[in-house]
Amino acid sequence: MLKGYLAVFNNKDYSGEKFIKGTFAKSIKERGPDSLAKAKILFLNQHKQSQPLAQFAILKEDDYGLYFESKPLDNVDWANDVLTQVKSGTLNQLSVGFLPVWDKAYYDETDDSIVFAESMLFEGSVVTFGDNPETHFVKSLAEDATLLQETENFVNSLPQSTQIEARKLFQIYKTLGDHEPFKACLDEIKAALKEAKPSEVKQKGIDYQYLLTHL
Repeated sequence: MLKGYLAVFNNKDYSGEKFIKGTFAKSIKERGPDSLAKAKILFLNQHKQSQPLAQFAILKEDDYGLYFESKPLDNVDWANDVLTQVKSGTLNQLSVGFLPVWDKAYYDETDDSIVFAESMLFEGSVVTFGDNPETHFVKSLAEDATLLQETENFVNSLPQSTQIEARKLFQIYKTLGDHEPFKACLDEIKAALKEAKPSEVKQKGIDYQYLLTHL
């Protein structure tokens, strides 16, 4: 099972286009995982109709973008390859296969983009390079014991006066990580790291780069 964001709202992509909240609502209602449609929106590998990965268990819009959770990936070669490469981090981009409803599209001169207020969504895909680099998989902290231990070691390495604040930030991340964007929280943690004096941080063999990369 994989989960993440297939699209990001209010974010201009490399093609000069952007989606806004509501653009996929009609498609999800008509052909989403909770619909009675026979031809439902599918999870594919690299937009290839010949390489379906799984059906969607959850497909919904939130304030950040188009969030998904797949059903367990089918036991086929390409799905097993994808799962291996997602776990390693080689694949960490997503994309949507869609057709715009042009009479619901408009030009936004503030950032020179074409805005799609409604789109016909057919599939979501794992891709090597996404048109919008802000798409990403969401990983549960509970599923990664190594990261949990790194987090605990990291907090313990901070000056005692800042440990409470650090734990609060990580708790926010744990609460929001599975369903909401956590970039702001991560930025706060990185900012705190930059401000910390090297002499105040105890060295315990912690891989700080691993921690920041995997949050």
